[in-house]
Amino acid sequence: MTLIKPTRRSTLKLMASGAGILAAPSIIRPAMAQGSVLNITTYDKFLPEDFVKDFQKETGIEIRIRLTDDQGKQYNLVAAEGDQPSTDIVTVAGHRISQFLTSNLLQPLDVDKIPNFKNLAKPYAGAKQLTFDGKVYGVPLLAGFEGMVRNTDYTKASDSWELMFDPEYKGFTTYIISDFLSITMKYLGYDGDFVSYLDKPEEAQKATDAARDYLIEHKDMVRKYYDAGSEVQQMLINEDVYVAQAWSGPASKLIMDGHPIELSIPKEGTYGFLYSFNMVNNAPNPDAAYTFFNALLANPEVGAQMVRQSGFSSAFAGVDALLTDKERAAIALPEEQIARIVFFGDTNREMKNEMIDRATAEVKAA
Repeated sequence: MTLIKPTRRSTLKLMASGAGILAAPSIIRPAMAQGSVLNITTYDKFLPEDFVKDFQKETGIEIRIRLTDDQGKQYNLVAAEGDQPSTDIVTVAGHRISQFLTSNLLQPLDVDKIPNFKNLAKPYAGAKQLTFDGKVYGVPLLAGFEGMVRNTDYTKASDSWELMFDPEYKGFTTYIISDFLSITMKYLGYDGDFVSYLDKPEEAQKATDAARDYLIEHKDMVRKYYDAGSEVQQMLINEDVYVAQAWSGPASKLIMDGHPIELSIPKEGTYGFLYSFNMVNNAPNPDAAYTFFNALLANPEVGAQMVRQSGFSSAFAGVDALLTDKERAAIALPEEQIARIVFFGDTNREMKNEMIDRATAEVKAA
């Protein structure tokens, strides 16, 4: 299984994708029979409400959305349903896709059934980040990274993850344990993506244990562990916390809304990821799924709405030209910071997931 990873050049383009507005083609195919259904598992704020309403009206396909806030929960649900899934489309983050593929939970897409696939931004043309063994397994949606977020009214500037452990902010920090474990490994000088630990389980366990122990040692820094992007947004707005590890989307959205928030990539670096819509194996409504994919890619304004709602960067061409200066500024970073992003790879995922999940439980229980 081979993942074609983005280069630094494509990463720079990724964070400010697309130039020039595409001519908006006819958004969807002829309407399907009334009574058709499409089940989508996705994150809050990913699908624009107006798009969903228009799609349903013009196709007769009813979209039923199940919200998720965690990749592990989504995987467990689809795996438990086996050959009779209740969902057609899931929203998978790049670093988890190999787990879904290894478990035979996703099916490759017939790109010929998605004429508007050509409307992806250049870094995603052909969906290279989602190509395995010559087959495409998803439609790229949004790109982001794990960033350090701080309330500029109450914190000092810093270019290091050390700010998360500064005693000055004791009781005013927050993070997702499983995500921050990988970052803490990177902060301590280890490989938080486990790529270099292939066939080295003892070395990987030692690195994981070091990060786990460090987080337990500094557990008194944490106001609360959170799970969803909306949680960390609310804590920052309410000034319950001043410093956080957060996905770039929720943080950028706060900046767009005028809150005193700074998003940065510390000098130790961070990890990036790509969200995609993927069709489940044995999806009950595959034809409706292909109609949906084609409609989603028909007009860059849909991508722009997704950026405004989620704060993440779009994988669709033409979106950048539709954003305001304020919106573009909220998702922009200096090149030297963007260069610190390492995209999660697909190597050694099983070992990483197992060790990170176990360490997460141990941090919670400590």
